Amino acid sequence: MRNPSVLMLACAFGLSACGESSNAPSNGTAGNASGAGASALGGGGSVAPAGAGGTAGSNVAGAISGGTSGTGAAAGAALGGAGGGSSGAAGSTASGGAAGGGGALGGGAAGGGAAGGGAAGAGGAAPLPPLRITSDTASIEFTPVLVAAESYYSGTATVGSGGIVTLLNDNTVDLGSNAETQSLRQSVEHPNLRIIFTVTETFYRIVASRAAGVSKLADLKGKSIATMPNTSSAYYVDKMMRTVGLTDADLTIRSASAATIPNLLANGTVAAVTLWEPSPQVAMDRIGADAIEFQDRSVYREIVNLHSTAEKLADPEKRRGIVAFVRSLIEAQRQFRETPAAMKPRVTKALNIDAALLDKVWHNEQWLGTLVPDILDILVEEEVWVAKQTSRPPRTREQLTPLVDTSIMKEALGTP
Repeated sequence: MRNPSVLMLACAFGLSACGESSNAPSNGTAGNASGAGASALGGGGSVAPAGAGGTAGSNVAGAISGGTSGTGAAAGAALGGAGGGSSGAAGSTASGGAAGGGGALGGGAAGGGAAGGGAAGAGGAAPLPPLRITSDTASIEFTPVLVAAESYYSGTATVGSGGIVTLLNDNTVDLGSNAETQSLRQSVEHPNLRIIFTVTETFYRIVASRAAGVSKLADLKGKSIATMPNTSSAYYVDKMMRTVGLTDADLTIRSASAATIPNLLANGTVAAVTLWEPSPQVAMDRIGADAIEFQDRSVYREIVNLHSTAEKLADPEKRRGIVAFVRSLIEAQRQFRETPAAMKPRVTKALNIDAALLDKVWHNEQWLGTLVPDILDILVEEEVWVAKQTSRPPRTREQLTPLVDTSIMKEALGTP
């Protein structure tokens, strides 16, 4: 399934063959009429399977009545696909009939004019390259990546555990997702890291215990809070405490995981907890009416981004697949927004969590189908905190700018 709005944009900017057939027969039959005219084959083109680009013959395939025959060129090499021959025109459109076709985003099509079994029309797109993706597979935030890989990317995409650390240390990995805090941490030693798209935005919250003497946020001063140090959740603690004139230095930060946080709050070891969902909700359910929640969505949102490397983006074939995957991710995010009833069972299965629990936290997630426009502003601000945690001077805006690459998003959306 494809996103109609994305396809319309791609068509309008000349990046995709409008009306293309996505399943060209392997025996070299002509593509559909909207891409190849009325399939009037002529000439002596060489026999080739769809996508392999047989040498064009002396006459063009599929010229609609009145269309001037070309000399057998391929129309499908515009985006680096494996199209047909490259000499001559693809046929006249004087009567509205474009010979050949091809050039579909995600793969070049075999050109027109391949008689005797060569593929004609837009249906012969070369297969997309296989992709390896690593993410935090224990979090809700990664699940749009999984759905995109399983349901919308027409090539083979596998999603495994690891995130951007694996991406940066394993050359066979093409993409990785993590929150912006990890982008800042890892890009110091790996300046080739690139943020290319936003997967999920998550609104955090602090869940505290009234029995621990907490009735307002400032009451946390001098008390302990469980979270995962050096992550976006730890940064959130500092951001929230600053709204009441305190910092994370005014609390005792206790290291914890998603599995241990609920027990730490329930048994009174800590006065409060925070992390990505659903761990805070599990903690809240454990202590019931004793729980008090602090959330300010204007203070901070976790931004889980899709990343690649400068080297992968410079590889034309990998880039073709990455652009196609981002389109698949855009469609997956649209489904998360518009058909949550269909997506929630896939999330619960991926994470092995209860459906009722997911329902409680769903409103704290959002999927907007873009690279958030304020990402560089957020990185510049957050860099100060990350640098302090790692005992180094913070980088400037100019130094951080290369970390964000908007070109993949623009190609995927067909925007200048």
